[in-house]
Amino acid sequence: MKKYLYFLLKWAACFVACFVITYVFVFFGGWKLFESGDAFLIEIGFAGILSIFVVILLEVIAKLEKRIADLEERIKKLEDKK
Repeated sequence: MKKYLYFLLKWAACFVACFVITYVFVFFGGWKLFESGDAFLIEIGFAGILSIFVVILLEVIAKLEKRIADLEERIKKLEDKK
C-alpha cells in the first residue's frame, strides 16, 4: 500500500508539473493547434498523457539505477574475496 501511495504521489507531482507546462503552452497560442478551442480540456488531457509517460520513465530509471547499484555491490564483494 505504501508503494502505491508513493507512486500516486509521484504521479500527482508529475501531473501538476505537466499541467503547468501545458497551461503556459496553451496560454501563449498553443490552443490554435487544436480545433476544439476549449483550452482547459486540452490542458488536462495533454497533462494526463504526458504525466503518465514521465512517471513510467522515472520508474524505469529508478529500476535501472537500483540494478546498477546491486551490480556494483556484487562486484565489490567479489573483489574483496580475492
